[in-house]
Amino acid sequence: MGASIMGQHMIDFVKSIPRQLLTIIIGFVLVVNSVHTDLIIDGSFQAEQMLADNMELFGRVLICLGIVQILVMWYLAQASDSAEEE
Repeated sequence: MGASIMGQHMIDFVKSIPRQLLTIIIGFVLVVNSVHTDLIIDGSFQAEQMLADNMELFGRVLICLGIVQILVMWYLAQASDSAEEE
């Protein structure tokens, strides 16, 4: 019944979303924890700030890459299902 609404590639895509969200979750953890770098490095303010900035940057990059990966996988699944229908 569901296969008539969605093709097999789209069903596989939906099943893979939780694994793909891991990258985004790790990114959010890094961004949130970048505020608490004073607990990691007990030293100079510049080192703490550099670590915080790098953690936030890396976290944001992971979030963006995770979103792009999900969008690309969705497009490929949609295109594959459309090609099979023709």
